[in-house]
Amino acid sequence: MANYEAVYDYYGAGRRRDWFTYPLLRVIDAIYRPRVRISAETVAELTRLNREGVGVIVAANHPSKQDPTVLAATLFDKRIRFLCTGMGLTKDPIFRSPLRPLFEYTGTIPVFRAKNYEGTASEIHVAAATRLIEVCVNRIVEGGVVLTFVEGTNSSADDLRILRLESVKKGVGLIVTGAHAANARVAVLPMGLVYHGREHNTVPPRHAVAAAGPVITWDSGPAPTIDEVRVAVRDGIEAALTAAWE
Repeated sequence: MANYEAVYDYYGAGRRRDWFTYPLLRVIDAIYRPRVRISAETVAELTRLNREGVGVIVAANHPSKQDPTVLAATLFDKRIRFLCTGMGLTKDPIFRSPLRPLFEYTGTIPVFRAKNYEGTASEIHVAAATRLIEVCVNRIVEGGVVLTFVEGTNSSADDLRILRLESVKKGVGLIVTGAHAANARVAVLPMGLVYHGREHNTVPPRHAVAAAGPVITWDSGPAPTIDEVRVAVRDGIEAALTAAWE
């Protein structure tokens, strides 16, 4: 964490390698095969926003350890495949393991979590988190895609069919407000991930359903507050969860 500036200089520029990512996504899609529920209207809106160069945040709940691969397979759906170019976020210990190339070459960047760095000065925690948000905002301003699990960790048992507002961390709000402050248009695609008939921490790769809520956009006009973004995203994910559980 003390070297966070160099870390984000390295990863923030983008380490994704398409020659590695697309074959991997084909394999992941073949294994997981989530049932993707997304309306034609939402597909059309996302396609329009993509053509206009509007940055998109894919904001999902996080009920299982399987979620990153299920979300990757979901976004490989040919209707919204342009979203699979998104930059993902994951805990930094993974980047000190043999799995590092798997995440680095798919465009994922590390997140420094306070619980992994107990004893580190609070100002360093804050500075590293601020730098991470800057990287995400820059990606949105450039018209890119950011993939985030809004809870920051696996869902509690209370958040499997609904999503409590207190479970939505402020990160998504900081990215939206940062992009808006940079005079960039920004959209959020809420996603609800569920696993029918399985406990949320022990799900196998089958029985996954991924549903999209309505696209939320912020264009011109007054800037939303962080809490207004959190409420809008929570409502969007709840709508997606309702569709996914049906």
